[in-house]
Amino acid sequence: MFNEDAGDGLSNDDLVDEIRRSGHDVVHLVDNPTAFARTLDDSIDLAVTAGGDGTVRSAAVSLAGRPIPLAILPFGTANNIAFSLGIEGTLSELIQRWDRATRTPFDVGAARGPWGSCAFVEAIGSGLMVAGITAAKQHVDHIDDADTRLRGALETFRDVLVDLEAQPVTLHVDRRRVTGSFLLIEIMNIGSIGPQLELASGIDPRDGWLSVVTAREAHRPLLIDYLSDRIEGRAFGLELPTERARHVEVEGWTEIHIDDQVRRGLDAETIATSITPAAVTVLV
Repeated sequence: MFNEDAGDGLSNDDLVDEIRRSGHDVVHLVDNPTAFARTLDDSIDLAVTAGGDGTVRSAAVSLAGRPIPLAILPFGTANNIAFSLGIEGTLSELIQRWDRATRTPFDVGAARGPWGSCAFVEAIGSGLMVAGITAAKQHVDHIDDADTRLRGALETFRDVLVDLEAQPVTLHVDRRRVTGSFLLIEIMNIGSIGPQLELASGIDPRDGWLSVVTAREAHRPLLIDYLSDRIEGRAFGLELPTERARHVEVEGWTEIHIDDQVRRGLDAETIATSITPAAVTVLV
């Protein structure tokens, strides 16, 4: 599945030619999740997703529970999923590694709420991420250059954070009850989200756990400093309160993001999340 818009000028023909030069046969080339899911069958040796995090997410959700491994060619702005697995290199280098790559398990999250059920690969949360995603779509998504777009998103998140109001929420983290007002709550499967925000260390999408990351009012200066460091290219580090869980329920959210998609009008209903360990196999 190839998102040509995220390919930095790479065409369908360029991609297919590069894959074939490495000794592989391309049996299907599709550009949308519906066609991708429809073409999957167990005779396929490898599924490839070439694009940004949204494209990778769609492929991973379609492959969950199937024996077909996934190879990722990261062509997006943030490439959080590839980054979390250490997948980086030129197009040619990445393709040439497939034959000797390690097959590694990759977890997929599940969320249930008033809309029904859906899967997530990166994270589900509210507060800063929802406000930042919404503002970034208005102000920076039209920018063509990936580095400029990423810096603009970080600046937008910092601007939003300055006036962001903390939200009262109740959490049930593996049945432990937590209440309070939060600037940010993220139930994360991978180590970075949004414009490459690394909110805590040690989050691994292969360990069978969700990581619940929170920020209260006292953490606002820390978050602002972190975003400023990222924008200015300085050394940075951030460690927000984090705990691992297999099941998390949240009461009080009226709007959330699920990966990069925002949902509103939830009327503070309970949202339940869980993790499916090793749902997908990824070449690393």
